[in-house]
Amino acid sequence: MKKENIKYYILIIFFCLILFLSPISGDDWSNYLEGSLGIKHMFTQAIGMYFDWESRIVSRILINFLTFYKPIWNILNSVLIVGIIYFIMKIIKPKNKKLIFLLSLLVILGMNIFTFSQVVVWIAGNITYLFVIPILLFYFYTIYNHKSSRNQTIFFSILNILVPLFVDHIGVILVLGNLLIIIYQYYKTKTINKALISYLICSIIGMLFVILSPGSMKRNAVENIEFNKLNLFEKINYNLPNFIYYTYITNTYLIILMSIGISSLLKSVKNKPLKILGNIYLIPAVIISIIYLFENIKGITIINPNNILIIIYFIIYSVISFILLIINIKKEPYQKITFLYLLGMASNLVMLISPTWGFRTGFATYIFLSIAYLYIIDLNIKENKLINNFLLIISIGAICFYSILYVSVRRQNIDNVKNIELQKKEKAKVIEIVKYPHFANCNINPENEYHIEKFKQYYKIDSDIEIKLIDNNWKYLIFYYK
Repeated sequence: MKKENIKYYILIIFFCLILFLSPISGDDWSNYLEGSLGIKHMFTQAIGMYFDWESRIVSRILINFLTFYKPIWNILNSVLIVGIIYFIMKIIKPKNKKLIFLLSLLVILGMNIFTFSQVVVWIAGNITYLFVIPILLFYFYTIYNHKSSRNQTIFFSILNILVPLFVDHIGVILVLGNLLIIIYQYYKTKTINKALISYLICSIIGMLFVILSPGSMKRNAVENIEFNKLNLFEKINYNLPNFIYYTYITNTYLIILMSIGISSLLKSVKNKPLKILGNIYLIPAVIISIIYLFENIKGITIINPNNILIIIYFIIYSVISFILLIINIKKEPYQKITFLYLLGMASNLVMLISPTWGFRTGFATYIFLSIAYLYIIDLNIKENKLINNFLLIISIGAICFYSILYVSVRRQNIDNVKNIELQKKEKAKVIEIVKYPHFANCNINPENEYHIEKFKQYYKIDSDIEIKLIDNNWKYLIFYYK
């Protein structure tokens, strides 16, 4: 075991602990029931859904299997989460190794807590939206930096067909990434790499499987009918607040990275008043994002993403960040940084024509933009011991926070399951369940008709029994008390 890799093994153990403590929730109740019917059913159900409800055939098969065999998911997911940190370090190859490692760790630990609840501890959201990220990082890192062998070309060609079948907008990132790398390599060498062309063709084939899915067409015909009636420009106008909200406002840590990165790039601007004005312009973004955190803690609403001034502000913010990258694009590292930036922005931009948004749908944007600005920070800032120690303390604090939170979730889950079984034995007509915090696992409290139905089936509760959720008495957000 290499000494430099010990930190990754420690992190894998930490995330394993969190995931073994975490119960299944929401759609996972239904997916567990599907998985319990056997391997053959797992595949036939996924294929059936491709023709009847959705295009995500690859993620659906994995969800059915890994929800039923959750211990396998616990370990595999831990490896993939840490894999994101590992490939961030491989892609950047930082000169400030300690600084960038700690900042990369905080990309995971410092993500929005609702994103964490949807892509880390919720199996359905995790497999659909997170599993594919380390795969993409490994793929782009390899083809960007190395020539493909014959076996690798075959493997990556198959991968390019399968990746879009995890989730629709990731397929767009893959096609765009392949196209950008082909253009870049042609610009550098005046030749076209045949392997890259095959990857592009395969990724387009994968996207066609998604676009032409009978299930997706059928679903669109019965869901979001009013949205689907809008023309392209009306859809974009409708979704601009969502784009601003899930790209910037909800991602406080990303905003901090971007502000530091943009401020670093502004140093190269020769016009002093313009440089000062640019740095001043960054301040509201940080303030808005911090106010958003305050809103979550207090349960109030101050920031309105539909406010036209906020929309215009962040559009200009996006333009400034892009222009500063283009100014530096002739420099070798900034070509790769711009590539990562474009993939991140494209992931949420393509969602402008989608009716469905959430913290999980913006996860790819969060990751790719974070890597781009970590790269910029590494190029422009020299680490020092004081900052590294501060980041280490923050990281340990975040690890303690999630450890305490999920020990509490586990303790409450044990008590809830015991109470369910006791009330079943007593033949109660109403089964009371103590609510979990709203920021724990996605949909962990069964509150809608579908989740209540699947919750009853999962816990073998008669369908005519009423489920009643009662308030909990958690202290300081993360401490569970009976």
